[in-house]
Amino acid sequence: MVQKEQSGQSVGHPGIYVKGHTALLKFLLICLPLWLSFKFYYGPYKEFVHIHLACIIYLIIWGLIIQMILPQVQERLLLIVLFLFFCVLELLAWQVPSLFENISLVVRDHQIIGGNFSLNKIPYYGVGAFIGFFILRACRIR
Repeated sequence: MVQKEQSGQSVGHPGIYVKGHTALLKFLLICLPLWLSFKFYYGPYKEFVHIHLACIIYLIIWGLIIQMILPQVQERLLLIVLFLFFCVLELLAWQVPSLFENISLVVRDHQIIGGNFSLNKIPYYGVGAFIGFFILRACRIR
């Protein structure tokens, strides 16, 4: 087990911070219902909220989940890898749509996962990674 100093850095590993699971869980409990509410939103700019704003929160949620599982991973590296992974998924779905046509989750006539692949989502994944960086930094144990 890794010992921690007062500053949150692990002893013997300068520059490596560990994350507080309770803070990560609190952010996850905020972001998950927000993401689901974006998916069930009916109002002005419905498609924008369903597709693009949900992308921002989706990347943050995956960052929080992975950080809970692997707390020693640096925020910057994790979010860059997640951003590139989601970009590759969008590019693959754009080039070879038959790969992802059977992958979807529908709840009460609402498409939760899958179905809406677009290259226009990529900047929103970048915004999600940027915001997620500050969220994951806020979860450091001090």
